[in-house]
Amino acid sequence: MSTIDINTFLKEKSGDFKLELLLGNVGLGRKITVPNINRPGLALTGFFEHFPYERMQIIGTSEYAYLKHLDYDVQVKMLNKIFSHKNAVCCILTKGLEPTDAMIKVFTDLDIPLLRTELSFSSFISDLIYYLDGKLAPSIKIHGVMTSVYGLGILIVGKSAIGKSECALELVKRGHKLVADDIINIRKCSGQTLVGSSMEIVKNLIEVRGIGIINIKDIFGIGNVLDESFIELVIRLEEWDTLKKYERLGINEYYTEFLSVKIPEITIMVCPGRNIAGIVETASLNQKLKSKGYSTVRDLRGRLQKEINRNTL
Repeated sequence: MSTIDINTFLKEKSGDFKLELLLGNVGLGRKITVPNINRPGLALTGFFEHFPYERMQIIGTSEYAYLKHLDYDVQVKMLNKIFSHKNAVCCILTKGLEPTDAMIKVFTDLDIPLLRTELSFSSFISDLIYYLDGKLAPSIKIHGVMTSVYGLGILIVGKSAIGKSECALELVKRGHKLVADDIINIRKCSGQTLVGSSMEIVKNLIEVRGIGIINIKDIFGIGNVLDESFIELVIRLEEWDTLKKYERLGINEYYTEFLSVKIPEITIMVCPGRNIAGIVETASLNQKLKSKGYSTVRDLRGRLQKEINRNTL
């Protein structure tokens, strides 16, 4: 399970989110384990059933106004009940709000980080959830090549030395983009969306047997690389087997699964003389048509049916 501690969160996003640490620096090692956040509105009234203690607690102007209407002792009691839990992470005040005396006491006593942002609640929350979703999303690493062809994210897989990197290089020469070579980090974001990216140490690099490691960004320019891309099609490269039956009409649809998400997959046979990069380009355009509801096979069936009807009249 992916986690991130409060200290790392502050180092990475204090500038973007205009964050400052007010109290609880001893608790900076506390782990954020879920990408969800919580507004503790009902909890401040004393209702704690199903309360998500493990989430980052965000206090906006509404919660703050209600809290200030409570007596000091009641504030301390409610805040203690929320943040004394073993899974408590931190609290963030939005819109530059000043901590109350009860907050100062509770967060100091418990060593729970109390942060503050100048941003409004709505502006801050959308960016925070996007950041946490990316950081804490379930992920796996696989061997392959990730490219963006006509804006469609394509993951190319196949056994070692089948020609994945060479295919990606040819696609880059044709104006498409390299996302990652060799080791692909796949994250599951926003339910059923997969995002592919490169390991930082080999970012923008590609290995071409006979040449070695080359830097795509330096050779072809920044316009031919992407940091990440949605995975929308998987292309499997296989050596041509004369005894194997391959799809010829495209009637059957195949899928591969990563992190319980199914992605359309096609198999391209590799043999001397085949223009694999050109086939990948065509597969990308065909998949874009499919995503818009167009089916070549359905169109062909319609033509055949019209011809049959015409000949039977």
